Amino acid sequence: MKLSLFRFAVIMLATLSLSFGLGHLMELPARMAWDQYLWVGSTVQGGLYALSGPLGVLVQIVTVIALIVLALLLRRHGANGIPFTVAAAAMFAIGLLVWWILVYPVNVELAKWVNGPVPANWAEWRSLWEWGQAANGLAQLAGFAALIASVLVRKEG
Repeated sequence: MKLSLFRFAVIMLATLSLSFGLGHLMELPARMAWDQYLWVGSTVQGGLYALSGPLGVLVQIVTVIALIVLALLLRRHGANGIPFTVAAAAMFAIGLLVWWILVYPVNVELAKWVNGPVPANWAEWRSLWEWGQAANGLAQLAGFAALIASVLVRKEG
């Protein structure tokens, strides 16, 4: 596969991954104001955590791998943008780590709420879930910016 075509595919993949993160980030202010009935109903009974979580994480994992492969290919071909590509991979990976540390444990807890009672401290779980999603989205946005910078950088010569 031609390097420029692979680079394009990685940018599109990163865009798809970023869409999950930015969606959560943009919804944060409204969702933090929702009452228990609305938040639990849409997130838990509505299955948002169960549907978007695995797909978004899978896309993000594939994006990290693709960015690492792209950095190696750029190095092999002596192409521009290797440091920015590595930074992009690192930021997407950091976002994924944030998701695993903050959001995944909440998803495990939310699974108990589908047919069971909602605990009195549901708002604490909501905060952890929403802010974890937002932090992942911000990390991905920084990674995407680095990826775009990797395309724009030129060797001086």
